[in-house]
Amino acid sequence: MAEAESSPSQVSHTLLAILAGWALPGLGHVLVGRVRRGLLFAGVLLASYGLGVAHEGRLALRDERQPFLSGLQVIANVGIGPIDMVSRLYIYGALVYSLPKGVQGGAENKYSKIFRERTSSALSIYGTAYIWTAGLMNLLLLFDIWDIGMARRL
Repeated sequence: MAEAESSPSQVSHTLLAILAGWALPGLGHVLVGRVRRGLLFAGVLLASYGLGVAHEGRLALRDERQPFLSGLQVIANVGIGPIDMVSRLYIYGALVYSLPKGVQGGAENKYSKIFRERTSSALSIYGTAYIWTAGLMNLLLLFDIWDIGMARRL
């Protein structure tokens, strides 16, 4: 079975829906006509992320000592969209995504201290799992938006 040609407007609408789905989980599905699915995903992802932050989940910082693993953790955080930026501003007081290189006075100590304080909670591991799950699930849902928008999936 041959695949139908995609029009430029269909591709641009789908890409816009993907961007919207990243910016606000669930919105991309609403834009491609899956309103109930979008609202359900929005509720699940935002609740998961909210529970994660409430349970002292880690907002990962890239560490030069473990660049690959810590980089993947940051990607999992960023997957939820701009909500991650707002959380970082609230928790760290700045849009910080990596620990400063080397010991640079109080800057590294400030972010490391906040990071350690959040991980000292007994619930932190669960909060981190909620945060990373929400971010990774949102990234996977962007592929679902692509498939729906390009009429590959009903």
